[in-house]
Amino acid sequence: MIKSHAFLYIWHSFNYKIMLGKLNSWIFLLFFITAPASTLLAQEGSLLFNRTSFSIYNPAYTGTDGASVSFNTRSQWKNIEGAPRTNYLIYHMPKKKNVHLGFTAQNDRVFVENKTFFTVDYNYQLQLTDDRFLYLGLKGGGFYNNIDVNGIERIYNDFNPALSVIKSYFTPVIGVGMHYKAPNYFLGIGVPSIFNNKRFEDTKDWETTASDYSYIHFSAGGSIKLKDISLNPMIVYRSIPNSPNLFSGTVDLSFKEKISIGAGYSNNENMAVFITSKNKWGFEWGYGYEFTSTVISDVTKEPAHEIMVRINLEKKAKPEEDQSENKEDEKE
Repeated sequence: MIKSHAFLYIWHSFNYKIMLGKLNSWIFLLFFITAPASTLLAQEGSLLFNRTSFSIYNPAYTGTDGASVSFNTRSQWKNIEGAPRTNYLIYHMPKKKNVHLGFTAQNDRVFVENKTFFTVDYNYQLQLTDDRFLYLGLKGGGFYNNIDVNGIERIYNDFNPALSVIKSYFTPVIGVGMHYKAPNYFLGIGVPSIFNNKRFEDTKDWETTASDYSYIHFSAGGSIKLKDISLNPMIVYRSIPNSPNLFSGTVDLSFKEKISIGAGYSNNENMAVFITSKNKWGFEWGYGYEFTSTVISDVTKEPAHEIMVRINLEKKAKPEEDQSENKEDEKE
């Protein structure tokens, strides 16, 4: 989805031609200090391929669909220097006893800001009934935020010494979550980081504190199967302090679990269509096209494109196999 509402607001407010020519660095400084980080560049992930990125927001989701490695790349506003771009890599290891482990790396770039997250994800599986499971998750890692102040001078030929107070910053990340999985539906709640991720460093002359606020991520989805066709709806809700809450929903139609087509909508007036396909060897790919229904300027007419590649590293266990495995674990 359009990642930076504040970035878009500035782009529009100061006139498209001005933004492409010269940006007032004082306004830039004020903007980065005061704008809520969740609106500046939130970890919004993908409206298109939520199922491959849930562990970013909820560590309890790690490995619940089997061992896999996935890569997503997303870009928008083509031909605009500094336009938002996101890449992330997610690795889920094979389950050992009742434990799943994984690794997540994500990079977000917009304008002169470059944010990198990396975490190790863990969950513990509790078997509630023969076919219902509860997963308790924990993630730990770090967040590094880099501001290319020289990029303002390079792009706009306008530099203010006040911008020198902005410095790169590293902060630890700790997240928690729960995930409930039944045969035909799931529910999840996660907090990607229980701490506010500090983005700028204070100085004695300038109060340059800005943070990515901790937020709560809710998810729910299901599957309605009719012979070789299944309908898979899913909703995501994010409660973000000092920012509008985000709600999005997708639905896809899957044919023999080999090819799926779907569409999505979010309350920030973004819409999307996507297609995914996978083969018997465990290779899966997807392409998504996202656009906004509200055109503020020529910039927002530009759609977002996303590509997903996922490789399943093991065959998905059948329910009876998973149950027998858990019984063996309990004996041990």
